Amino acid sequence: MSASELTAQQVIGDEDVDLALNLTAQMFGLSKDIVTKIVQIGLPMMARMAETSPELFKRMHALSQATLPESVQAFYQRMLRNPAIRQSAMDDYKTTFGSMLDTVNREAARQAGITDGQAREVLAAMLPAVSQFLAEPNPTGSESGFARQLRQLGA
Repeated sequence: MSASELTAQQVIGDEDVDLALNLTAQMFGLSKDIVTKIVQIGLPMMARMAETSPELFKRMHALSQATLPESVQAFYQRMLRNPAIRQSAMDDYKTTFGSMLDTVNREAARQAGITDGQAREVLAAMLPAVSQFLAEPNPTGSESGFARQLRQLGA
């Protein structure tokens, strides 16, 4: 897939991301439809915000370059079974983004009919799978390639 074709729907349609959606829904007792909606709303918003916030862009780019120590499937299965791993993902999200994504969490929550905290947890849990997906079409890890991806996702 070329970067010019990248859409949020294509991210969600990826096999690994789809698995992460299912397991994230189980983790938080939400339907897969709600988890999917949160990602469909949150991902493009994050992409648009990163275009105007160099600090957010830098943090998202760094996250896209961090590879999981295991397959996406193994990571999400461990996160589902182990609350400490799940909490670690939540803590990493909070440390990495602080309050930068509060607007995203609020809007995703509003549109999905859940709380801001639930939306934040879902986005925090989904970012590792989404980041792994984004790393694939940008194998050199270039900032310009990542910026192109974000422009497409934010469109």
